[in-house]
Amino acid sequence: MPNRLDIEITSQTTDSSYTWRSAGAKEPKGTIKASLLPSGVAIGDVLKVEADFLLDGIEITAVLPLKTKKDGPELLELFGTGKEAAGVTTSLVKKGGKRKRRKDARAGSRNKQTGEKKQQRSFKSKPAGKGRKPYRSPRGKRLKPSKKYRNEYIESLPELHKPLAKELSGGTIPNLRKTIEKMELPEGFPEALLDYAEDLNQQLKMAEWMDKATAIENNIESIDLQDFRSVVASSGRWAKSTESITVKERLELKLNERIDQDHKKWLNAIDEALKEEKTVRALNLSSRSPKAGAQLPEAITSNLVEQANKAMNEETTAYRWSIVAEAVAFSPVRQKVVPEGLPTEISEELKQSIKKHGDRIPQISKLFSLT
Repeated sequence: MPNRLDIEITSQTTDSSYTWRSAGAKEPKGTIKASLLPSGVAIGDVLKVEADFLLDGIEITAVLPLKTKKDGPELLELFGTGKEAAGVTTSLVKKGGKRKRRKDARAGSRNKQTGEKKQQRSFKSKPAGKGRKPYRSPRGKRLKPSKKYRNEYIESLPELHKPLAKELSGGTIPNLRKTIEKMELPEGFPEALLDYAEDLNQQLKMAEWMDKATAIENNIESIDLQDFRSVVASSGRWAKSTESITVKERLELKLNERIDQDHKKWLNAIDEALKEEKTVRALNLSSRSPKAGAQLPEAITSNLVEQANKAMNEETTAYRWSIVAEAVAFSPVRQKVVPEGLPTEISEELKQSIKKHGDRIPQISKLFSLT
C-alpha cells in the first residue's frame, strides 16, 4: 500500500536521477527518477510524493501535484430564466377553520390508533410454523479483545518492516499476493517477500490470540461461552510461546469449571420452569445444553414428557398446539412425546408446521397421517 510523505530534493546525481531526504530531517533518504519530477524542479524544493516501503529501501512511485493558492473566494454562478416570478399571495380563511382542523386531527388520531390495534392483532395471529426459529438462550458478554500484544509486536519490528505488518494485520496473505502481482519487482523478490510475509502473519496471529485470551481471563464469569470455547479450541495452533502456553492451560481449566457451573444453572432453570408449568419454556431450555453430550436426569425427562403430552390435547387451540409441537421438535425428548389428543379444529398452518418438522417428531407426525 503506497504511503505519502514530504521530501526535499538535495542534489542531482545524473541526468536521470536526483537524491532526496525526508523534509526537515536527515533520514530517510534515497534517489528519485528525474522522469517523475515536474519540470523546473530545483535543489531544495519540497514535494509531496507516494512511496512504497520495501525491505531494501523506499521507492518513490509518484509525485503529487502542488496545491495552488487562490487569489479570492470561490463564487457560485446562478442560472435562471431571467423572468420575474410572481409575488407572495394571501387568502382569507372563514371562521371555524381552527375548530375544523382540530376535529380532523382527532379523527386522524383515532384512525391511527385503530390501525395500530389491527396491526398488533395481525402480528398475534401470525401463522404458526412460518418464519419461527428454534429457541436460543441469551448470549453472554461478547468478546472484545484489545490490540496490546499485536501492537507491541509490530513496534518491535524494524521500521522498514512495519508497513508490511500493518498491511497484514488488516488484511490477508491472498490480498497481499494480489498487491505484489501488480508491482514491478526484481526477479525472485515477490517469492522472498511472500515467504517473509507468511512468517510475519504467523507471529501476528499468535499475538492476536494472546489479546483474545487476555480478554477472556478478564471476564471469566460473564464472557459468552461460545467465544470462550472458540479461543480455547484455537490455542493448539496459536499458543506457542511459554507465556501463551501458560495462559492456555489456565483457560482450559477455567472453561471446564465454567461449563459445569452453567450446566447446573441450566438444569435448575428447566426444573423451575416445570414446577411453574411453563412447558414451552422448559422445552426450549432443554434444547440448549451448555455441556455437549450431557443427558437430562430421569426425573426432569419424565416430567418434561408428561407436561408436553398434556399440553397437546383436544381442548388446546391449533395455534398453541403448534407452538408446543415446535418446541418439542428441538428438545431432547422429541421422540418420546405422544400428545393426548388433536385439537378440535386443525388449521392449515398447523398442518404445515407438522409437515415441516415431521422427521424430528415421528410420534406426533403419525397422528396427523391418520387424520
